Amino acid sequence: MVVYLDAVWALNLFIDACLLKLTALMLKRQMTWLRLWLGALIASTIVLVLFTPAAFIVEHPLGKLVYSMLIIFTAFGYRRLSVFMQNLAAFYFTAFAIGGGLFAAHYFFQDASFYANSRFLNTMNYGDPISWIFVVLGFPLLWYFAKKRLDQTVVRKWHSSTIAQVSIRFFDDWIHAKAMIDSGNKLVDPLTQTPVMFLEKSVCSSCIPEALIQNRQTSEPLQLESIPEEWRHRLAWIPYRAVDGSSQLTLAIRPDEVVIYKDNKQMACRKALVAFTDHALSSSGDFNSILHPDMLLHGKIIKTAS
Repeated sequence: MVVYLDAVWALNLFIDACLLKLTALMLKRQMTWLRLWLGALIASTIVLVLFTPAAFIVEHPLGKLVYSMLIIFTAFGYRRLSVFMQNLAAFYFTAFAIGGGLFAAHYFFQDASFYANSRFLNTMNYGDPISWIFVVLGFPLLWYFAKKRLDQTVVRKWHSSTIAQVSIRFFDDWIHAKAMIDSGNKLVDPLTQTPVMFLEKSVCSSCIPEALIQNRQTSEPLQLESIPEEWRHRLAWIPYRAVDGSSQLTLAIRPDEVVIYKDNKQMACRKALVAFTDHALSSSGDFNSILHPDMLLHGKIIKTAS
């Protein structure tokens, strides 16, 4: 069997560069292109070493570990031991994840009956075509898939760090929701500087009068007689600028109390306004309310974890 060593080495160079780049993306490490390709060059050189008398070194588990440490040192440098070991572990993780995916895909399509009679895909001419197809085509697809999953994990982790449970009280009724703390939400009542939070109407339809939560165009006059008297003094029209740049008004209601549960603490915020939205605030259902950051800044801690 003829082995085209240059082709195998070039393929490994590309794969090792992609694995190092994926490792950098996963750990949010800064890496220059020079370090990336130097690390990939050292990693791919193992293919050539296997055909030399020194092959026994890189075939031993300890030799493989030392060699991989050299790769990581070249690509990421050395800051401190904990960071170096984190880089090394992440590199192994990405290699095992991508390699495991390729192995699973190869095992799934390992039946060679559909190409056995093909002259172009003859095994004696080119090697196992399924192996080559899944390395050349499958690796980039798996790399892209892994990167997307990592990005989604980062986003969900960020979401989880900005999610808080909230309870909103109107008279004797409590509304419980899951809120995202939005640092970009700067909407306040221009007269009192009261922060405005947003809440999906579907969460509070049983507690709020229908006249206040129904879909209403701001150009239509609000019929006060249709609103219970005890709710009228709670209303406020809040001006805001829409996405298209036009100035609009949204109706907000002052609650009696908003309790925020975050980081094993309970914070009470009595200075707040609640505006209602018709659409879902999260397409994945992670939250149904948006908090103003000032509500946490000025909230009073009423209970902490013991």
